[in-house]
Amino acid sequence: MKLTRYAVRALRKVGLLDNFVFNVPIKLSGKVVQVPMVKGVGFIYVLDFEPFMDELIKRLTPLFPGVFVDAGVNLGQTLIKAKVARPDIVYLGLEPNPVCVDYTQRLVRANNFANVTLVPAGLTDHDGEGGLVLWNGEAGDPTASLLSDLKPQRANQREVPVKLVTWATVEKQAPIGKLGFVKIDVEGSELDVLEQLAPRLRSDRPITVVEVLPPYDPPMPERVERQKRMEALFRSLDMKLFRIHKDSSPLRLEPMEEFGIFTLQELSDHLVVPSERVGDVLKAFSR
Repeated sequence: MKLTRYAVRALRKVGLLDNFVFNVPIKLSGKVVQVPMVKGVGFIYVLDFEPFMDELIKRLTPLFPGVFVDAGVNLGQTLIKAKVARPDIVYLGLEPNPVCVDYTQRLVRANNFANVTLVPAGLTDHDGEGGLVLWNGEAGDPTASLLSDLKPQRANQREVPVKLVTWATVEKQAPIGKLGFVKIDVEGSELDVLEQLAPRLRSDRPITVVEVLPPYDPPMPERVERQKRMEALFRSLDMKLFRIHKDSSPLRLEPMEEFGIFTLQELSDHLVVPSERVGDVLKAFSR
């Protein structure tokens, strides 16, 4: 498999990777997966990505059975991890970027992943259309955001039109069972997603992994305001916040009353746990 990675790297280095569409076997999350290379999109899989998510899924999905909701699919990185850990898991992904949706559909077909539903839209407070900013200008940009003011403007950034959808509309399209595991990685739009899911978070009591970007120091007021609104939402849902420290094995969960002011990207990942399940979750990471 190392030779496969080297071959893909070599194609990219000489500028040929963007000319081809093919599948390549790569060992990911402990299993060989057929990874599409679509004119350069998919190269991220040649690199290691978010190994901490493998541990979270393996330890927590048995405790929180149900539908796996992935808000911010990007190129299906979390989809692979979920299906390697639990091939039978029911997966619902939401992704506004048309290029990423097309890529993930190819990924699903190449690996015969079952029980996968992809919603080609961003989850927000209204149905309609919006703009997705690709900050690095690349079609599959993992940092793309629906918030045009999230970062300072860049010379190579561009915006693509995308569809937006509410959770109520998603539920009308097809029945959705009890939520078990929710992952949110939407580059600044976490509050919108959480507010849309709030009724199901209250009734289904899933575990939630959410990336919240640093407010930096001096803090960016709009990010701090979004943090405070999320904290208030968690309190209203009777859920506890933990910061995930990825530099230890097993992962270390730090209880937090609030997100606080931080500047490091590696401190962005958090776990939101129903109060009544805190003991179960901490026990899962004590062994």
